[in-house]
Amino acid sequence: MIENAEQVVQVNDIRTFLKSYKTSHTDTLNPVIRSQYQQCLTRCEQEVFDPATRREPFKRVISARIADLFPTSPEADKKGGSVSRRMLPGLFAALEKMVGGDFFSDGDRICTDLAEELKRRDQFFLWEDLYTSEQAQDAVDDLLMALVPHFSDPMKRVTWMVRIINADLASPKEYYFEGATFQDWVLDEDGMIEILRHLFRHLKHQMTIPELAKKVATKYGMPAAHALLALINELDHTENYTEV
Repeated sequence: MIENAEQVVQVNDIRTFLKSYKTSHTDTLNPVIRSQYQQCLTRCEQEVFDPATRREPFKRVISARIADLFPTSPEADKKGGSVSRRMLPGLFAALEKMVGGDFFSDGDRICTDLAEELKRRDQFFLWEDLYTSEQAQDAVDDLLMALVPHFSDPMKRVTWMVRIINADLASPKEYYFEGATFQDWVLDEDGMIEILRHLFRHLKHQMTIPELAKKVATKYGMPAAHALLALINELDHTENYTEV
């Protein structure tokens, strides 16, 4: 019991009030909580990829293509299509095994030069400016087109990538903000296919527009363009691979 000169408040009264408040304000509070969580999540990502250092910016640009697969709250269901950021080290290792390190060093140089140019022009540097840069996106597409010949047997390559990635998962502590659900997470074939779909989405869009498709064929060659279309078609028509 809590007393003052005017009234007496019982502990049960407080409990009843809190229960009523929680029930009646859930719909109002949820958007606020989610908004605050997203701000915290953004800050955590800034700590992991510090824009001030601009280390390995090309990997950050690649990661942006699959960012909407990452969990957006600690309550996200790992069976609901989310892919943990813990897979990033293994993904980059798998890509480098296929195409070599030159694409990454060239991509870092391009992105670093762009970042310096943006900083000189605007007096500050935003990752979003780099993500939307045509030069940075072209560098990612160059890497992806070099990947295409490695997918002559797409599902065999998918299984190989899953094995490489799961052998090099980051510690859950590095991405603690994803929540306990993802502490024991591992990548499966369905998740890998979704990652590849997202990575190739920019090229897929270009191939749906005749003038852009022609540019792709001119830059990389007609056989490479045909192989790209075959891979995209294979990825688009593969569903629930792990259940087959």
